[in-house]
Amino acid sequence: MWTFFCLFTVAAWALTEFFGKVGSKQNEEDKLSHWKITACVGFAMGALALVYIIFLGTDVSLANILSYAPISLCYIVSMIFGYVGLRYIMLSISSPVSNASCGVTSILCVIFLNQVLNPIQVVAVVAIVLGIIILGYTFVDREAQKSSDKKYTRSLIALSFPVLYCILDGIGSYMDALYLNDCIMTENEVTVCYFLTFFVVGLLAWIYVGIKEKKMYNIFSNKWFCFQSLGEAAGQITYVFALSEAPAIAAPLIASYGVVSILLSRIFLKEKLTKFQYVIIAVVMASMFILSFE
Repeated sequence: MWTFFCLFTVAAWALTEFFGKVGSKQNEEDKLSHWKITACVGFAMGALALVYIIFLGTDVSLANILSYAPISLCYIVSMIFGYVGLRYIMLSISSPVSNASCGVTSILCVIFLNQVLNPIQVVAVVAIVLGIIILGYTFVDREAQKSSDKKYTRSLIALSFPVLYCILDGIGSYMDALYLNDCIMTENEVTVCYFLTFFVVGLLAWIYVGIKEKKMYNIFSNKWFCFQSLGEAAGQITYVFALSEAPAIAAPLIASYGVVSILLSRIFLKEKLTKFQYVIIAVVMASMFILSFE
């Protein structure tokens, strides 16, 4: 059964990135699009929390929510940065950069937990870091050749969003490992704490958009953002089940959903990369797979 959960999570999260990119691309001048996505996903997470509480009988308390809030916010803020990046950078570039957060987590474990990586893991981490640097350089250089220094500056800013996602998500995973190791809550309780925190952030984002646009924002107005929020929530459910049944195999398989995102962006968004960029992406994704498996 875990195989189905893995494949479903891969499909759901790849489509989530794709839907978010399509929705953001429809109105690239909308500077509130990332807050609108946050609102949609937040409400979806809130509905999912109710399912856990009502139908699964998951207990939740304000103390637990506040205890887990720093980790939840680390994940959520990283995702918001990712939503901003959808307006400015190709999905083919942003997806592998964002999903390389496992390398950040490994580095933090080595520095602060004195964990030792085997030679294969060291090579994988180095390959991920160098791959991101090279991939970022080729993207900025390619954009700079198109026009003025302004384009060069904008491309640097665009690249910063998936990089920030990568760093914050990696920190969140590191903090998660520390927290869950000593945590007295069950996995379902931790999940509900995350969902409810996301709901609060989504509610605040919804209010903010309403204030800026001087009218109540209809979260169903952009169908692509709705599809994205459903995919995000559904993938989260199967992700937990997959890891609980076969963590050693599920983790690297799920980490590879970025490959599906790249394929979707190439087929449907007509994004084109150089052969060299595809090689670098392949190296980064393979390194992520190896690191997760190891």
